[in-house]
Amino acid sequence: MFAPFPKPDVGERVSVSVWVEAGRSGRLLSYDASGVEPLQAGDLVRVKLRGQLHTGIVSAEAADVPEGVALSPVLERLETAAVDPLWQQMLEAVAQRCHTSSFQVLKTALPNGWLGHRRQSGGHGRSVLVAERLQPPPPGAPPTKRQQALLDHLEAHGPKPVTQLVEQGFGRALLKTLASKQWIALTPTLLKDEAALVGSQVELQEEPPELSAQQQQALQQWQQQPEIRQWLLWGVTGSGKTEVYLRCCQQVLEQGQSVLLLTPEIGLVPQLLQRCRQRFGDRVISFHSGLSDGERIKAWRRCRQGGANVVVGTRSAIFLPMPQLGLIVLDEEHDSSYKQESPMPCYHARDVARIRMELEGARLLFGSATPSLENWLLSQQDNAAMGLLELRDRIAARPLPPVHVVDMRQELASGHRRLLSRPLLDRLMQLPERQEQAVVLVPRRGYSTFLSCRSCGEVVMCPHCDVSLTVHRNSRGDSWLRCHWCDHRQEISDRCGHCGSTAFKPFGAGTQRVMDTLEQELEGVRLLRFDRDTTRGRDGHQRLLQQFAAGEADVLVGTQMLAKGMDLPSVTLAAVLAADGQLHRPDVRAAEESLQLMLQLAGRAGRGERPGEVLVQTYSPDHRVIRHLIDGRYGRFLEEEASVRQGAGLVPYSRACILRLAGPAASLTASTATTIAEAIGPQLQAAGWLVIGPAPAARSKVAGLSRWQLLLQGPANSDLPLPPETELRKLLPRGVHLAIDPDPLEL
Repeated sequence: MFAPFPKPDVGERVSVSVWVEAGRSGRLLSYDASGVEPLQAGDLVRVKLRGQLHTGIVSAEAADVPEGVALSPVLERLETAAVDPLWQQMLEAVAQRCHTSSFQVLKTALPNGWLGHRRQSGGHGRSVLVAERLQPPPPGAPPTKRQQALLDHLEAHGPKPVTQLVEQGFGRALLKTLASKQWIALTPTLLKDEAALVGSQVELQEEPPELSAQQQQALQQWQQQPEIRQWLLWGVTGSGKTEVYLRCCQQVLEQGQSVLLLTPEIGLVPQLLQRCRQRFGDRVISFHSGLSDGERIKAWRRCRQGGANVVVGTRSAIFLPMPQLGLIVLDEEHDSSYKQESPMPCYHARDVARIRMELEGARLLFGSATPSLENWLLSQQDNAAMGLLELRDRIAARPLPPVHVVDMRQELASGHRRLLSRPLLDRLMQLPERQEQAVVLVPRRGYSTFLSCRSCGEVVMCPHCDVSLTVHRNSRGDSWLRCHWCDHRQEISDRCGHCGSTAFKPFGAGTQRVMDTLEQELEGVRLLRFDRDTTRGRDGHQRLLQQFAAGEADVLVGTQMLAKGMDLPSVTLAAVLAADGQLHRPDVRAAEESLQLMLQLAGRAGRGERPGEVLVQTYSPDHRVIRHLIDGRYGRFLEEEASVRQGAGLVPYSRACILRLAGPAASLTASTATTIAEAIGPQLQAAGWLVIGPAPAARSKVAGLSRWQLLLQGPANSDLPLPPETELRKLLPRGVHLAIDPDPLEL
């Protein structure tokens, strides 16, 4: 993607390709670079597009322009090598792994607005005149006393913007005189907003707490074995993994290097950001989708300047350019949010982190109470591919909460047909008196899972997607139907559109319905709802969590977001309302992800002074996931799951890739999938890969587009034996889209 251009002959037109941020995804356009100094890939240039000034980045794809075609000129070069060579190599490696173009990865890696004509929103800093002393001064008359004072100032402090010198009392006439005598140089320079924090002296903003024996042992292992580049920190919930992260960060900062500390959900950023800023102060930078474009650009630019900083961010922060990157931490490394499914590139932050480890020498620290099977297997190998650090006990020897299973079959047999079991209702009723709090996990948001006709069984479906519509209800009691995939909304009809019956009934329970049920059943218990509908907007997650932490509610009802890493010391009860929906998903990773979710939720209870407990409602109390949840031995489950997957030849003992196609008509999309399968079949077969399909996707229609897919399966750790993406796209008819998803999490 990034390579130097050949030098042209004198008088020859130099055509270059420049990426400008125009339209939804940017455009690669050809410009005439004959009128500026020789350019190289990665340079920032000023160009015009439709009469407006844009900042663009020079691509390595030299423009192939027919003779006689007029090109607009490159107006000026703003910055040389704005894209660091190592960063370029990282983008190319990600492109190769994700089977897409480096250009596509570049668009993903750059924050919105970094290129473009909206310079005021952040851009690259402002161009200012900088004065620099020339060494040695040319011969001639000696400087005056005032001139010498300015020369001495520049000698002592280095190059300075003219505006700062004027503010310090050095007049513009004085500066111009010295420039005319060639004693100083006045150069237009791109001024950065904030200087990067450099140096090895890390002034801690708080006194770190005393480490437990297990924390101390884990830290010593990490410090004493620098030859091991990646580590798995396996610590039970509440064992103090974050403090180990901070101690590792401190060591890296003292070496003058920077740290990337990633968390899977934007809702977890404020808590982690607060911990880091309390420890490291202004060295901490935040980067996530909740920031404005200008704020993201400012953070991106500060990272690019280098220095010993700590970046706290979500998945997209893995692409930040950090010249002295020393450590990458992935907290809750098992979480599926680290994988991007669309749009392309379909990357996993874990894979990009390993690429950066190889290219930049950074160390990796993966942390979790429920490690992914893939990382756990690496930590069990004899060749020390990944070191293992363990925190087996909670801080202050607090016990892990016991798990109690409520068999909903017995509840039903005894005549209790309500949504909430009697043991759960009894326990929730005690919360206000005990001054305790609880978190209740609900499978999905909304009021009811779907609306069905009791006469003919017809389910109300989204007209644009192959999914049922979810019932939503507001505080006034108004109800409507909504699609969680395309956001289609419609009123609830009083008659079935299939048979005309009025016997409509909502089935299933979402967060809204649970809230209504709790309000009816639990008088005096204060409730708060925590899902995507209630946490919209800036700081929505933080606002609700602060309310709950301040004691403004007794019960927090939410979706899977509840289980992700939140520290709520007053919570003594964690409840899973309907475990069966998670247990019986038709997916390779269903058991692993279900146990991870419920163990993580269990970890929210009993983190303070009072012990906690867990209640799980299920119709499948004998399921192996429930069995392992009760005994709490996650390692035993991983051994069992590894044996099951190995026997069936499933990931990670094989490698998978999904080709997803979407088009306006099912027949056209299906025939295109068949064409691609026939085209790639021989090449895959020769490499020992299988082509399974084509078949309709699990959700065969979304937003009016029919979706089909091809599942490719081959040897573990092998390269994808696919033709280049450009060749595959040549097989697509108009209106049909293709996405290549290597190593998908949902199969």
